[in-house]
Amino acid sequence: MTEFLSNAPLGRCCTFLTGGRADKLAFCYKTEELIAAASEGALVLGRGSNILVGDLGYRGFVAVNRTGDKLFGPDHCECDSGLLISALAREYARQGRTGLEWAYGLPGSIGGAVMGNAGAFGGCIADVAEKLYVYVDGKMRIMTAEECGFGYRSSNIRGTVVRVKLRAPEGDPAEINAACERNFTLRRQSQPIGASAGCVFKAADGVPAGQLIEQAGLKGLVCGGAEISPKHANFIVNRGGALSGDVLQLMNTAAAAVYDKFGVKLEREIKLYGDFC
Repeated sequence: MTEFLSNAPLGRCCTFLTGGRADKLAFCYKTEELIAAASEGALVLGRGSNILVGDLGYRGFVAVNRTGDKLFGPDHCECDSGLLISALAREYARQGRTGLEWAYGLPGSIGGAVMGNAGAFGGCIADVAEKLYVYVDGKMRIMTAEECGFGYRSSNIRGTVVRVKLRAPEGDPAEINAACERNFTLRRQSQPIGASAGCVFKAADGVPAGQLIEQAGLKGLVCGGAEISPKHANFIVNRGGALSGDVLQLMNTAAAAVYDKFGVKLEREIKLYGDFC
């Protein structure tokens, strides 16, 4: 039986490490627990790597998805949506499977990755997705990749992703491991270390958002405990003690500055939940 917490802090469930409290919080380690929470209308979170929760908290039920089973077949992998995508990428490499080299070292869960069609280094989850099991409108729906409407960092998936079937063909182990190490090194070299939620904005007409924000002169801009990273301008980092309001202020400042200077409207990758001051 799932245990519930009342007035529970959500900051620990989000990679920004900010945000208020939820009226009701549960951690779901089994698919049946996840489905039960979704059927109650819970806001389902994965690893909290692309969200910002308001400082005034979330007035409702939040379920944190910690399901993590996986099973490899001859040329595919079926896994729970709560599994860390970086952990699955490591397992792909260990077994000599190809298709997730781009995700080596990437934060977030499989469920979040398919909802937002996560990607990097020329690859994305849509390249390997075959089938999704999604709980929506009170029943389980099986969706093909074509039905998911994958686009650039987007999909038309509604509901709660419960389980995913991915292609996992065998490849050359040396090439796979070399690609994984190369991508991991590139991440370390180009992205800041610390509490953040990854890229804040989507690229605009093929132009990296970080490039536009940097050209607007905002690298290193600080608001409270939050900072637009001096290393990569499309990252906002919690330097310690940041509030979600600090992060949101920097997001809004960056979007406004880029629009004023270039006439480009930046679209957030980060989703906002709860109540902000």
